Amino acid sequence: MTTPSLYTITLDTGHFTTDGTTTLLDAALAQGVPVPFSCQRGECGSCRATVVDGCHERLAPPTERTYVTADDELLMCQCRAAGDLALRFPHWREPALQAQRREAVVVSRVPLTEDVTQLIVQVQGEDAFAWQPGQHVEFLLEDGSRRPFSIASLPSAAGPARLEFQIRRMPGGGFTERLLPRLMPDDTLALEGPLGGCTWPDEGWPDDIEHLVLLATGTGYAGVYPILMAGLQSPAIKSVTLYWGGRSADDCYAAPMLNALLGKGGFQWHAVVPQDDAGATPQAHAYVQDRAAAASHDWARTVVYACGNPAMVRAARDRLRQAGLPDDRFLSEAFVPATGAGPVVAPAPAHPWERVSPRFTMDGILRARRRSLTAVREIAALIQPGMTTREAITAADAHLRRMGASHNWHPTYVRFGADTQSPAVHPTDFQRRLGDKDMFVVDIGPVWDGYEGDYGDTFVVGADADRQRCAEAARQVFARTREAWLQGLSGAALYDRAEAYAREHGCELVREIPGHRVADFPHALYGKHQLADADFVPADGIWVLEIQVRDQTLPIGAFYEDVLLR
Repeated sequence: MTTPSLYTITLDTGHFTTDGTTTLLDAALAQGVPVPFSCQRGECGSCRATVVDGCHERLAPPTERTYVTADDELLMCQCRAAGDLALRFPHWREPALQAQRREAVVVSRVPLTEDVTQLIVQVQGEDAFAWQPGQHVEFLLEDGSRRPFSIASLPSAAGPARLEFQIRRMPGGGFTERLLPRLMPDDTLALEGPLGGCTWPDEGWPDDIEHLVLLATGTGYAGVYPILMAGLQSPAIKSVTLYWGGRSADDCYAAPMLNALLGKGGFQWHAVVPQDDAGATPQAHAYVQDRAAAASHDWARTVVYACGNPAMVRAARDRLRQAGLPDDRFLSEAFVPATGAGPVVAPAPAHPWERVSPRFTMDGILRARRRSLTAVREIAALIQPGMTTREAITAADAHLRRMGASHNWHPTYVRFGADTQSPAVHPTDFQRRLGDKDMFVVDIGPVWDGYEGDYGDTFVVGADADRQRCAEAARQVFARTREAWLQGLSGAALYDRAEAYAREHGCELVREIPGHRVADFPHALYGKHQLADADFVPADGIWVLEIQVRDQTLPIGAFYEDVLLR
């Protein structure tokens, strides 16, 4: 009996072997090699890899639902090795450091401006606490809530880990107004980290990157400062440029230090504020991304880091991509201020189907949900009569990438006209065109900062009472079914109740859409459990309720889904 040949698959992070009889993805996972993946059926594109060298074969021909790869890419879940292979993942980076829960002691608390405080803490414990430039930690508060802050200090080669934070006071903020002003040296805080993938790579950037551009608003400067210093220390980087936005010149509180660095390693910086010091002359470009785009940067040889409010990050990604920046050369960190509405804690898994990973937080789910709600509204505005379904899906995926989604855990679904009657698992006519009086469904499953944001809704083009009624029926059935969940119904009972509600609106419930788990990525960690099969009351924040209805008389349907939240 002939022993199958073993092929070596080389990745940026290591290697694994395969005899070529299974998919590349199965071989990697069987050997514990970290690789990106999700649907495992060739639709989401998460496991796409660029082929640097070597031979491979598809195990099955692509279908109309298959993710379309570039000419130099493959899908690991759909291909096997036909020889040694070298692969890379431009869209994904293996987490370099595992997050830890640690205690930290306050070293000092010093005001930098009227609104910004410098806080320095020293991490306790015998084990070293390491981080990469650009990462952040979350302070764990006694009420169960968390507050993320960028580490504004560089990792040290030896000695205890001292972390610096630059924290802006938020009116009514539970941390910045109530806890921070009372902190004194030797007080203790609990934190978790390091977190975040907006980092300077350990091995530096490839040789074709010669310029570094940094965008910051407010205390987002704390997030890009370590990147700035890493860039100045890199012999490959010829220029480093910082654009720092604020309400006034005083908001650029590190100006003296930055001025001292001018000219060193090709460094320059610009305060981007609405007015000059005299308060009289408005600047021509009042946004950091506009100032950067107006400069003569060689975008093809530049990498950009952005840290600050989410609106800036989204706008900057789009603006600089239009200016010529490659998609994979924009790294970002966006922080949403806490609302002060009370603690947001992860649900305790009451059932084996509801387990979550150690890094899961309800805050992560809520942030992902907010971004997906915004994305669906913005995608719907891009869809116009005359477009084909395929054109709409392409536009939707491009918009998700511009907004900062790392990838999709399920393919983006858009359905026009008669296709709105059918669930996503049914074939779609990708050449169907949206009419002047029509309706369409947008169903997205992007991954935002490691969390799945699954959301979908139905939209009506033109004034048509029946289509409006059908679209609203899906939303009303969802709302009433959610109320039933709050009253203590099991997952299975929810769909029985939804079926009755749908009939009251002149529709039928499509039972092929059963609801599913959602959590921190990857979705595949949590199995394929369905909400409609759950004989228990689902927990808060980790299940998606999907409602698909079909009109009882007309060839139209509607869809609405969202996370079940209390």
